[in-house]
Amino acid sequence: MTLFEVYKDAIKRLTNPDSDEISVRILLCHNNGIKSMSGFYIHKNENIKDLQLFLNQFERFLKGEPIQYILNETEFLGYNFYVDERVLIPRQETEEVVMQAYLRAVRMFGDNVINVADVCCGSGVMGITLAKKLTVRYLFMSDISNDAIEVAKKNAASNDVIANFFVGNCCDELVKAGAKVDLFVANPPYILNKNDVEKSVLDYEPHLALFVDENLTVYRQIFEKLPLIKNKQMLCVFEIGYDLKEKLTELIKKTLKNVEFGFVKDINGKERILILLIK
Repeated sequence: MTLFEVYKDAIKRLTNPDSDEISVRILLCHNNGIKSMSGFYIHKNENIKDLQLFLNQFERFLKGEPIQYILNETEFLGYNFYVDERVLIPRQETEEVVMQAYLRAVRMFGDNVINVADVCCGSGVMGITLAKKLTVRYLFMSDISNDAIEVAKKNAASNDVIANFFVGNCCDELVKAGAKVDLFVANPPYILNKNDVEKSVLDYEPHLALFVDENLTVYRQIFEKLPLIKNKQMLCVFEIGYDLKEKLTELIKKTLKNVEFGFVKDINGKERILILLIK
């Protein structure tokens, strides 16, 4: 069968063809070594290389499995990363967080060599991307999940980034190691209400990385340790939930001194980014 014949048959089985047909093209392009969506139309009359592989992957997609897990890859700010069910799939909002961190770090540190920490690092996309964009001496990456750290190590290697990895709760292992940090980024669990989460996320992505308790314990644990790992002063950038501003403001005032902080809206107008300057 040609790619286009397989494509047409697959489209007939989609519940939401308008939104999901691109995933069919992504699967077909990936398995036939086609590098772009436009390339699909150039090669659409070629025979599919492995029909059974596509059919197996398509069945997984129809059951709700994210295409990034099916293909074990995702693109993040122009870089390729490995992902599987052990880590969250990076979102567009996380790209905005990294760009905020990058632009603010450039303004604050210029061309100086800095140390970067990525806590609750998951697949490592935040820290690794910043290490490729900035002049970094040490990159510290930490996560409570050993499985996540294994994925982050794989991504650091494939992106030619050298990092120091720690398995442990929040900043605890960085404190023990005596790490001194100039730029700190984190994407801790930030979802309070499971009803805010799509079914495919609940079914396939790790809950440990998604949900936070009402007391925001993970944030408190991080905030308490930030002064212990700061260099002269430390810029901190967090991805947060859209409904956490009030709770985080109260928590910051209780746990941190000599700090300036503010919230930044994402492209959808939601306050999804927290900026801290620890002096």
